[in-house]
Amino acid sequence: MGKGRIFGSIAVFAFIVAAASWSACGGSTNDQGISFRSLGYFTDSTGTAGQSGTCASLTNDTQVPTTNADGTLNGGFLGLQNSMLQGINLSRANLSYQVNGSSLSIPPDVFALGGRLGPANNSESSPPTSFTQIIIVSPAIMEFLNQNRSRLPQPPFSMVVFTTATGTADNGDTFTTNEVNFQVLFVDNTCAPPTPVPQAGSEEGGTEGGTTG
Repeated sequence: MGKGRIFGSIAVFAFIVAAASWSACGGSTNDQGISFRSLGYFTDSTGTAGQSGTCASLTNDTQVPTTNADGTLNGGFLGLQNSMLQGINLSRANLSYQVNGSSLSIPPDVFALGGRLGPANNSESSPPTSFTQIIIVSPAIMEFLNQNRSRLPQPPFSMVVFTTATGTADNGDTFTTNEVNFQVLFVDNTCAPPTPVPQAGSEEGGTEGGTTG
């Protein structure tokens, strides 16, 4: 009778272990962003200059990054890095939003990512890295904000964008990066250019062109 209980317990334990193994296949894991990591946002595809935020207008802009005079988008390159010994196919960026000083619940958004990060080669200095320009605040989210202006603070106010990225590794497992933040400062009309800093030794009351009377 005792042997039967022992054998039965062993069988149950083996089933639990097998079930746990099956449930892990194709699951989402990442060791808190160690294997597949987000580096934050950058101003261009070289990844040399980080970008913690930007300015936008609910009245004049339709998305973030905003559009420059030449038609290009102003920054918003998401840096991603693969430290695994297997490649990962990039799937999407997951975006959620919070306006400081408001309880407005903004719907989350996604941006489709393409491309692939190859496997790392055990070199800490140069794991596969990409910098992909994404739409951080889509026209749909901008429209939602405009439709709910009565529930938002008066400009200027800031909105924090929380971003993770998801990809599928060569073994079929799904990985999600650590979370990075991006701040959008919303103003009423247009973003003012930076105030020029006077050069040392400059004279006050000069006329245009830097000459004095």
